[in-house]
Amino acid sequence: MSRSLSHAFLLLTAFIWGITFVFQTTGMETLGPFGFSAFRFLVGSIAILPIALWEMRRVNLWTLSTTESDQISAKERNNIFWGTIILGVIMFIGSALQQVSLGITSVANTAFLTTLYVPLVPILGFVLFSKNIGKWRWFAVGIFVVGSWMMSGVSPDEAVIGDIMVVIGAIFWAFHIMLVGWLAQHTKAPFQLAFMQTVITAVLSFIVLFMVETFTIADVMAVMPEILFAGVMSTGLGFTLQLVAQQHCSNAAAAILLSLEGVIAALAGWVLLDQAMVAIAIMGAALIFIAVLVVELTPEGPQHQSESS
Repeated sequence: MSRSLSHAFLLLTAFIWGITFVFQTTGMETLGPFGFSAFRFLVGSIAILPIALWEMRRVNLWTLSTTESDQISAKERNNIFWGTIILGVIMFIGSALQQVSLGITSVANTAFLTTLYVPLVPILGFVLFSKNIGKWRWFAVGIFVVGSWMMSGVSPDEAVIGDIMVVIGAIFWAFHIMLVGWLAQHTKAPFQLAFMQTVITAVLSFIVLFMVETFTIADVMAVMPEILFAGVMSTGLGFTLQLVAQQHCSNAAAAILLSLEGVIAALAGWVLLDQAMVAIAIMGAALIFIAVLVVELTPEGPQHQSESS
């Protein structure tokens, strides 16, 4: 897959995720946050299952045996097994914090504070793995941070508990992007990875649901359009596209491109939910578009050349 196509997949994912913030908000009209998440990820796992089974005919995630290569070592298989489990747990925590916050703060705040994973990904990559993304990518990250702050308009003295939860969640999303990058490039089984992380998230969501919330079938049916959109489009298609694309681009580039979900979410909240979007927010959105253009028009940093096409 070419660099341009992988970037196009990530931009499409950002668009889907941005729109989904609206459905996540309206989906809690009759369901609690864990109820909506549980059914959303259940639908997502069902949507991914057929293509995951098709992929297993070519390569099995758990043995990574193909018609062209021998099985991998037991140590590598063990690392991939636990990496996949951790991926699902991280996805559950990040999505749970995000979903709960949507009942407390605005779509725009949740979307943009979630995308704090953009600076966290290259910073963690540099601190933990000594990977430098290059001066132009750092420049793009800086532009994004300023644009994101302008769009959210959240200051420390105004932050509510929902905002704080999203910031914590952003740390988990940063690790999710980094782990997706590693697993996608080492397994070449994106559909099975997408299915496994979705199933794990669904199971954990149902466990918490039965512990802290109640629901009826009528509650579920009342928001079924939201569940289907979030499940099929955001979870089924969006996370799968992310896994496919991150086989062919660096984690830092993926983070910046995916950050457009915040712009789309704010626009969707403004148009569909009548949530305010002031002039400074529009200027912030413009800066984020500039950051994305910097990524598109500049090469990968030297440490990442081997990670992308």
